[in-house]
Amino acid sequence: MCVAGAIIASIAALNFSTKAMAQGDPPAEPKFLNLRFDEDFTDFESSEDRTAFLKNITMNWRVDIGGEFRVRVEARSNARFGAMARTQNTQQFYRWMLHTNLRYKDTLRFFLQGIVAHAEDQDTGFNGLHENHGDLHQAFFDWHFLGGDSPWYLRTGRQELLYGGQRFVSPLEWASTRRRFDAVKLVYEGDPWHIEGFYAKPVVVSRHNGDNYNEDFDFAGIYATYSGIPDHGLDVYAFAIDRTQDTANPNGRAGDQSIYTLGSRFWGKTSGFDYEAEFDGQWGKWSGDTVVAWSVALDGGYTFDHACKPRIGVGFDWASGDEDPFDGKVETFSQMFPLGHKYFGFMDLIGRQNATDLNFNVSAWAIPKKVKTRLAYHTFWLSDESDALYNAGGAAGLRDITGNSGKEIGSELDLTCLWKINNHSSMLFGYSHFWEDGFVHDTVFRDDDPDLFYVQYQYKF
Repeated sequence: MCVAGAIIASIAALNFSTKAMAQGDPPAEPKFLNLRFDEDFTDFESSEDRTAFLKNITMNWRVDIGGEFRVRVEARSNARFGAMARTQNTQQFYRWMLHTNLRYKDTLRFFLQGIVAHAEDQDTGFNGLHENHGDLHQAFFDWHFLGGDSPWYLRTGRQELLYGGQRFVSPLEWASTRRRFDAVKLVYEGDPWHIEGFYAKPVVVSRHNGDNYNEDFDFAGIYATYSGIPDHGLDVYAFAIDRTQDTANPNGRAGDQSIYTLGSRFWGKTSGFDYEAEFDGQWGKWSGDTVVAWSVALDGGYTFDHACKPRIGVGFDWASGDEDPFDGKVETFSQMFPLGHKYFGFMDLIGRQNATDLNFNVSAWAIPKKVKTRLAYHTFWLSDESDALYNAGGAAGLRDITGNSGKEIGSELDLTCLWKINNHSSMLFGYSHFWEDGFVHDTVFRDDDPDLFYVQYQYKF
């Protein structure tokens, strides 16, 4: 905690206040995105922001330089439902990233990003989710091969992927080492359609030998978004996984994996209402067994017309599980590369596999555009009582193959408070508690509800 406090204090000293202009509109501020390579500072001119000189450096080429520092302190108790020997643990996670974005006219673009991630006080050994001792995080180029005015371009190299609501493909911002792929992607960036087709291999973080792609794991897909309806959008997509590694399926058989996912997502807003629906089916083979699986996600809410923008919402997620481990079928839905942290509770105890989740949430800006609070309450069930409970990473955990322990997993409460200190800096405070129910009690044989408290500071430039 002392180390984290010292670093937070030293970084906070770098924050710069924004002065109001004596007349006219205030100067533009840099807008930092989840995918840093999507940032565009072409029109960014500000004498008030002391990092402005790093953006839109123009000669024959345009250059911008950026980066971030993030530190998070987590205190957990009874992790994995109290099944671990150590019941309490406090850990610290650090991330440093630096990138440069180099563009030549509207024809070529090169993006390079480095990363160093470090963890302290971990109970386990090396963890690639939170540790990277220095590597090239992203390195790709874009080529508008039909000219700068063409909507077509090709992206090749190491890159992050993000699609739709991030339920299936996400860079996983919560982890210290964001997820990325060695990939080639063809993009059509038109109106009203945006279409991407890609072939990729996931990159694995290595402790000593440098990060490299998994040569036995092929991931391909096509993702199309239609935006021709005002305030609405429609996604249609197909993903394919071909994995030539011996991985165990829910029936206990190990072998190759070939899984195909077809899905669609519709979202929009009308007056104060917002809504979203996503439906998916999966087919294929896994270790010789036939794959047939499904998932449904529904989300909606209403935002009141008030300065604090209070919103009440409800969400429902369901993904199929396996009924019978002896019938030659795999009915457990595969979550692929998700941001499960956003949808299945911040404790990351539950994944989108054999899971049903009903959540109610409320949020508001306690101080408009400065401090936002959110409270969410989740109730979890197994979709099929004879299949396993899977965590946020997709790993199978607790299981009662007889189904006698029932479906009731438990409930989780997530409370968060986000403080936007200024355009560069933010603080995030969170507390979560999980109330175990019948299935967990009957499979762990303990009554130790998990807790999570965390504080996070992030600075971007």
